Amino acid sequence: MIDSSVVIPSIKKDVLTLESVPEEVDTQVIREGTLNEARNLGVKNAEHDQILILDDDITFSESFFYSITGQIERGTLVGHPDWDYGLVAGRVMGFHRADWKEFGGFDEYLKSHMGDTEFALKFVHRGDGIKHIDVDEIEHAQHNRSVTTWDRTWRTAYLAGKYPQSALKILTRTVS
Repeated sequence: MIDSSVVIPSIKKDVLTLESVPEEVDTQVIREGTLNEARNLGVKNAEHDQILILDDDITFSESFFYSITGQIERGTLVGHPDWDYGLVAGRVMGFHRADWKEFGGFDEYLKSHMGDTEFALKFVHRGDGIKHIDVDEIEHAQHNRSVTTWDRTWRTAYLAGKYPQSALKILTRTVS
């Protein structure tokens, strides 16, 4: 029996990631709302408390899937290392639903960018663990990024204001 649920926020008709998720796994493909709204809705609707959020454009082996889900536990965020802060990126992000509930979910004010960073900061500020996965185990379909300089600027300023104890690190892009 698999005690994990997968959440894939996507606006795409064809979701590449579904090719890699074992068929017997509860999988929520959420196509409504912003990225962070979709993440929250998927976690809310998930059958299990071990949650694995995945981008819609990645592939991986079944053994990799079970390796990640086997690491999900209360008080630990498991996932793909992000590019700027040394935290966890939403491309692959595993956690326990109890943590998500305690944190109030993903910050929907951030809409579709940096919600993963903000969520990871919640773990950091509570003193929890972060485990990074081996990124070589994932294939990512390349595409153009839709984040503008303004998007990144206001969201970075918002996070620095929300987490003043990490503001300097956030503003200089080094949290870990």
